[in-house]
Amino acid sequence: MPNYNNCLRPTFTENIVKDLKKGESLNIYGAKGQGRKRLLEDLQNCQLDDMQMLLINIRTHIHGYQGFLAALAKEIGYVKEAVPKLANLLDEIERSNKAGELQTIILLYNFDSLFDNDRLHKDYGTSFFDNLNSIKNRENMVLVCVTEKRYNSYMIYTKEIVERGSWLDLKAKKLSELDMEQIDKEIERHFPALRTNELRQFGKLVAAHRLPYPLLEYIAERIENGDDAKLSAVEKRFKKWQKQFDKENPVVSAPAVDGVAQRLSGWLKILRIDGIFNESKAILQIILNDYILYFIKRSFDLLESIFKRK
Repeated sequence: MPNYNNCLRPTFTENIVKDLKKGESLNIYGAKGQGRKRLLEDLQNCQLDDMQMLLINIRTHIHGYQGFLAALAKEIGYVKEAVPKLANLLDEIERSNKAGELQTIILLYNFDSLFDNDRLHKDYGTSFFDNLNSIKNRENMVLVCVTEKRYNSYMIYTKEIVERGSWLDLKAKKLSELDMEQIDKEIERHFPALRTNELRQFGKLVAAHRLPYPLLEYIAERIENGDDAKLSAVEKRFKKWQKQFDKENPVVSAPAVDGVAQRLSGWLKILRIDGIFNESKAILQIILNDYILYFIKRSFDLLESIFKRK
């Protein structure tokens, strides 16, 4: 029997498994910092004997398509010298599924790294997305794409076309923000030695943060390592570690600057005035601080949602 007791979101994880067992290909989307990767790890670890979970972080392969194929081949134990095309790898998975009556779940984490990106590797073209779309028609195989927003709210750039939205056929499942109960249970699972008031302080600090799950992991590691033991008051340690975490995780990171610049470039191309702003990324990096850039990013989100409704 599946065991969901140690999952960050037990009920949500169980409902996802029910959809997967029905053969539903999914787009799980939710805000950064809410434990999206942890959800995939929970799916891998909840003792599903009739499923095999293949987890690939797309972000690590956006500049090298062969790296993605090699990662998928490694996940299925493909040992031949030359890695075949994606369609052939999917055929291989389908053949093994028929023999063993095992359902294969392909989990693509950070799938939105392929969107809003006009510098994507040329082999992530229409045939790549068509092959992913074919998974729903294959025997005992399901696709799960994890993104920050709904998959069809992004721009797809390929060498053949620029497509508004995605033609993937996925059922959207929103990952809600972590609530206080989920955070408290996660802390209690890993740190039963903390006193009640310390658990409460830890939970409140995490729940109020913009990146709750990464902060929880960060502080948990500090606790396990016994860092700053000379600070007798645990509250002082929590506050110190939060400041360190915030310094290492600014509101808008360098990749986010690049992402905003590319989205700006895409909109300017649509408006046919992109030649004026060939150095848009450099300009953004020089003159904009984190909070202004974050405001611009949110403005793009709003603009794209408006255009999508029209």
